[in-house]
Amino acid sequence: MAKLMDFKCKYAEYSGMSQELAAAKGLSLPECYMHAEQIAALSGSDVVLPFDPVLEAENLGAKIKFDASSLGPRKEEDIVSKIDQLKELPALDVNKGRLAETLKAVKLINENGGNATVEMHGPITIINGLADIMKILMGWRKHPEIMDEFFSLLIGGLTDYALAARAAGANIIYYTDSPGSLNILGPKYAKQVTENFTLPLLLALDEKLDRDCVIHLCPKTSFLLAGCEKAEWKKLQLDSVMPYREACEAACGKVRILGQRCRKDDQIQVKVINYLELMK
Repeated sequence: MAKLMDFKCKYAEYSGMSQELAAAKGLSLPECYMHAEQIAALSGSDVVLPFDPVLEAENLGAKIKFDASSLGPRKEEDIVSKIDQLKELPALDVNKGRLAETLKAVKLINENGGNATVEMHGPITIINGLADIMKILMGWRKHPEIMDEFFSLLIGGLTDYALAARAAGANIIYYTDSPGSLNILGPKYAKQVTENFTLPLLLALDEKLDRDCVIHLCPKTSFLLAGCEKAEWKKLQLDSVMPYREACEAACGKVRILGQRCRKDDQIQVKVINYLELMK
């Protein structure tokens, strides 16, 4: 029997830009978060977008605070106060708003010889951008069917998002849901997210993405999948020692799901990379 374990993260969720960096590129905050050309100019040639964890929530109607702070875009206020309201939210629309502009920026960077991709956020991160998560957890206990309905809606939207990112030239699709970790949700709800959301999402992505595209999970998600016995670890031997980020690129076309380390651990050198094989 596998054991549920959490991964200790040392990185902040926010990755906004400083006023100084924007100004050095002839841009200003927060305007350069809004349009593809400015997002691309601010990003550089090798980047994981977006700059913040509220992009998907904003697409669903969240009220977002935009200013010149280096914290980047973030929730301004709750628009959902009870779980029933999750049923009233629209589906994720990859052709709308800042999400569409982000995908355009990815395509623009890649068409100009860069290496850009996206990091999608999971359901608890998205709910955090819409509501007080504790209120939703209380409602989840009484109405699990509503949460499952919301999960289904998000799975469809995030699958569209991943496919659009792939069409824009992304080789690796990153996925994270740090607030949905074991130490925050506890075993019961972390297990439900893993079984009712994460696994179905990965199965949908595995079916629809071409084989040369890799899905890279936040290790908090990877550890939960393995701990819930929904995936098992395997090893891929690399041709030489290389930085972890390069190893992930080298794994494209050879494996489907990575998540041994945080994607931000790009200075670590590896000769073997662990990957996950789903247990359907």
